Amino acid sequence: MKKKFKKILLLCRKNDKNVNKLISFFKKNSNKVILIWSKHPREKIKISKYILKNNFDYIVSFRNFYILKKNLIRRAKYASINFHPSTPDYRGMGGINFALFDNKTRYGSTAHIIDEKIDHGKIINVSRFKVKKKYSLKTLLKKTHDNMLKQAINIFSKLKENPSKLERMIIKSKNEKWVKKYTTREDMDKFYEVNKKASYKNLLRKIRAVYIEDFRPYIMLHGLKFSLSSPVKEQYSKNISKKRYKMYFDFIPKDLKDEFNKN
Repeated sequence: MKKKFKKILLLCRKNDKNVNKLISFFKKNSNKVILIWSKHPREKIKISKYILKNNFDYIVSFRNFYILKKNLIRRAKYASINFHPSTPDYRGMGGINFALFDNKTRYGSTAHIIDEKIDHGKIINVSRFKVKKKYSLKTLLKKTHDNMLKQAINIFSKLKENPSKLERMIIKSKNEKWVKKYTTREDMDKFYEVNKKASYKNLLRKIRAVYIEDFRPYIMLHGLKFSLSSPVKEQYSKNISKKRYKMYFDFIPKDLKDEFNKN
């Protein structure tokens, strides 16, 4: 008879294809799967008495905003596991943004035991991949979330057969260490702000690192906030030399240029 998990608690967000695939995996490999939907970062989720009275083989946080409290963490028989969309080099928010700004050539996702601190528990596995120069923020987000799904399915496929493999994975990843610095939402908002004295090259690095449909780099001037509408508007300026024009478009990733060339 094929082994299955008895009961899984999964905290995740709606309308996400990778979340849906992970839910399908757990439903196929578990006797029971309970979902807690996470809607936005500042949301306060009320955990039902039913959940707090139950025990689960594993509590899984995957693309989840909610920070687990001790009374929920201890309901896991084997472990509560989080999938962090970054390597241990970046704790908290914005790992993808900082990796692009730092011109990292490798990036990935981290599976770790959940404790009472954020992105802090024992590391189970770090799954890395190559970051190409042409990657924009949108590209790297998709690549990271796809990578995280594969990582989660790989880990839980092993744990389904033998829970003791968890400790082996932790031992195997003993050289992976979290950095001390933790990035908050306030830190990210500050990172999105462009220093008015920034060099042209650093401005382009910032655009690549933070520009996406719902988030824009900005400057503050006389108490007013000005957000970047489109990084491609510069192509219409007659005051830019050919050399500067070429530098601009060599730096902006192709998929970002294509998006705005449609307009």
